[in-house]
Amino acid sequence: MVSSAFSWGTLKRESSHGRPREAISREIVINKDSDSMNKFRFLSSCVVLLLIWGNISLCYGETQKVRSFNIIRFDHSVARHRIPVVVGVSLNLEGDHLVTVGDDHKARIWDLKTGQLRRELSDQADWVRTVKFRPDGKVFVTGGMDQNMYCYDAQTYQRLFQFQSSRHAVRSITFSPDSERMAMVGFNNSVSIYETAYGRLLRRWQTTCTDQRCVVFSPDSRYLASAGRDGIVRIFDTTTGAVVKDFEHHIRRVNSLAFSEDGQFLATGGEDQKVCIWSMESKELHRVYDYPSGKVTAITFCGNDLVAAGSANNTMTVWNIHDSQETPVYNMDEHTGTVAELLWDATKKVLISCSFDTTVRFWSWENAGKEVAALPETVH
Repeated sequence: MVSSAFSWGTLKRESSHGRPREAISREIVINKDSDSMNKFRFLSSCVVLLLIWGNISLCYGETQKVRSFNIIRFDHSVARHRIPVVVGVSLNLEGDHLVTVGDDHKARIWDLKTGQLRRELSDQADWVRTVKFRPDGKVFVTGGMDQNMYCYDAQTYQRLFQFQSSRHAVRSITFSPDSERMAMVGFNNSVSIYETAYGRLLRRWQTTCTDQRCVVFSPDSRYLASAGRDGIVRIFDTTTGAVVKDFEHHIRRVNSLAFSEDGQFLATGGEDQKVCIWSMESKELHRVYDYPSGKVTAITFCGNDLVAAGSANNTMTVWNIHDSQETPVYNMDEHTGTVAELLWDATKKVLISCSFDTTVRFWSWENAGKEVAALPETVH
């Protein structure tokens, strides 16, 4: 390269021999102008590339980290002499009382305005795996590994009645939006349908396997979805009990189900680290998200557009199902144990999570990308 440059300079001097000094000066100026033009072109290209990259970044978006703004942290349980795992949560109609359940056989009612524990219920003789307020807000029901389900008054917390025995461990319950029916699944091969006034068993619908983990009514009460160990999501017609369709994509156990608020989509999360979004209009798979890490253990819609999923790797991720890109909108990583259940408070626009780390955390998109200075804690 050195000899080549030297030869070019020699030829230049030879070609200009005998020419007037002004011509040589003009040639030098032209060469300098050419160098400047090349530098200008290079810089312009860099600016264009930066602008293009900026547009690409805006198009794809960035995942924002969300910090929790409140927390309920459990202290040592008197019954077990250890801190209880929290596996289920439910919010009352007014949004000011939260019921939590866990492995210490207790249900706890919390006043979210004051942060105080209002009551402990100890009717269950084993893990309490699920709790749900009835949509009309008058009662709530707990169910557990002792095969029992109990109905409580939402104002007095007094036990009203016990549901007809399921004869197997209870894993999940859900109410129809009109509050008239309750569905339950557990460690057998059926969905049990109850009337909610007295807890009588009305009928059973056959599922695809003996280990059912989740069940949910659609917002219009038209469908009931159930899923479990074999990864198949079965959709029932709630009027006839007929099987509408089996959604098949997961290759391992499905742990959680959730309908969007408008009922247009069903989200399913499984141990194959997949979050599947199903169209209830076409009854076909709409899209699939690969969870970043860990089995998907909890799922909920946050309105009609956002779906949140929690995992056995202690994290939570949120996607916009209408976004053409698969980049998550938000992620949360403050839990130190499996995220057991997710609950969306549609009135306050708050996501509530409970975990095996013995905490309940509260999240708001308004805190995305921000540090929360002081984190209020309720300790019991």
